[in-house]
Amino acid sequence: MNSPEYDFSQESPALLSIGEVLVRLRDEFEDISISKIRFLETNGLVSPERTPSGYRKFSLVDVERLRYVLRMQRDHFLPLRVIKEHIDALNRGLQPAQVGDVSPKAPRALVSTETIELSNQMLTVRMNRLELMADTSADAEFIDQLVEFGLIKPDSQGYFSVTASAVVNLAVTLRSFGLEPRHLKTVLSSASREVDLFAPIVKSAASGKNANASAQAQELTLQLANSIASLHGLLIREVIERQK
Repeated sequence: MNSPEYDFSQESPALLSIGEVLVRLRDEFEDISISKIRFLETNGLVSPERTPSGYRKFSLVDVERLRYVLRMQRDHFLPLRVIKEHIDALNRGLQPAQVGDVSPKAPRALVSTETIELSNQMLTVRMNRLELMADTSADAEFIDQLVEFGLIKPDSQGYFSVTASAVVNLAVTLRSFGLEPRHLKTVLSSASREVDLFAPIVKSAASGKNANASAQAQELTLQLANSIASLHGLLIREVIERQK
């Protein structure tokens, strides 16, 4: 179980006591102790849940987060401040900073302390405002305008998605043709109306009583969205052809 590529897909996601966490970590870190884990918790490297009685309960993600922290200390002698920055990047789907000539590789199960994904889906990339500017070469004023007109929207923690980054890149290209964010609000309104077309269909599919109703509704959403987007593109071409 000491491989950085350890796969939890066959494991139960039940919460673990601090003693059970020690058992899982001692195969690789013989000197790990309860006081060490509590120290890492105090410094914000792990955030286990608490029972009504105050006992710590760790998820499988918490265990892999601890494993990552301990490896970075042992193998790269990194201070906790830097390791915490690594974990923040990993939680947002970003690549942690390189250490010397080595790129740290996190366990596949390390996602966040709030949830664990037992699937092979890609991690969702979340960028703060400065990272979004660096990723798109857009200036702060342009980003603010896109937010103002509703073309991109940060989440409750102020992070932007990879989709937002793609929107900014396209908006930057359109700006070179003289189209500003205020002009693109029309495109957003059109997209909203298109979603309204198939929203009742998805809602009906999601209300099904079978266990796969939610997954089927998500798949249906993607299929309908792709079809509508393709039709939208073809109709734009058709309108252009008619104007010739």
